Amino acid sequence: MDQAIPAPVNPLTLQINLAVLRYVRGNFFSKYLPTFRPVVTSDLRSQEHNEAIGGAKNSAHLHGLAEDFQLSYLTGAVIPEAQARAVYDQFIAPNWPGFSEFEGAGKNEGYHVHVNLSREISTYSSIFSLVGLGVLGYTIVSNWSRISK
Repeated sequence: MDQAIPAPVNPLTLQINLAVLRYVRGNFFSKYLPTFRPVVTSDLRSQEHNEAIGGAKNSAHLHGLAEDFQLSYLTGAVIPEAQARAVYDQFIAPNWPGFSEFEGAGKNEGYHVHVNLSREISTYSSIFSLVGLGVLGYTIVSNWSRISK
């Protein structure tokens, strides 16, 4: 899970990664956990922030491919750790295999669930962002040449 893939430098790639992650998480919750909602505690991190909190050197958070969250009821009340662990074991772990883990409360923070997507999505996001920039550039040039005539 901790491949040596450099974090993308293109901000559009990071935003596409985050959008895909949020879409997958939203669909996951609506399908498997409709009576709960995630309270995101961490998603995209800068290298400096990641180092300051002791994150993994090549964390998926640097790529916009990971989120940490606590579970809450729809009312907004955070679910106690023991119950959240049971929800994780019964629903999240089996349905998000290999890309999720439950981390118990540490000294300075409560529990959280960590989920991430495959790092391969970053390659596709880079392609989409380059195509998007190309289409945007073509549109600007086309419109500019039409306006300047």
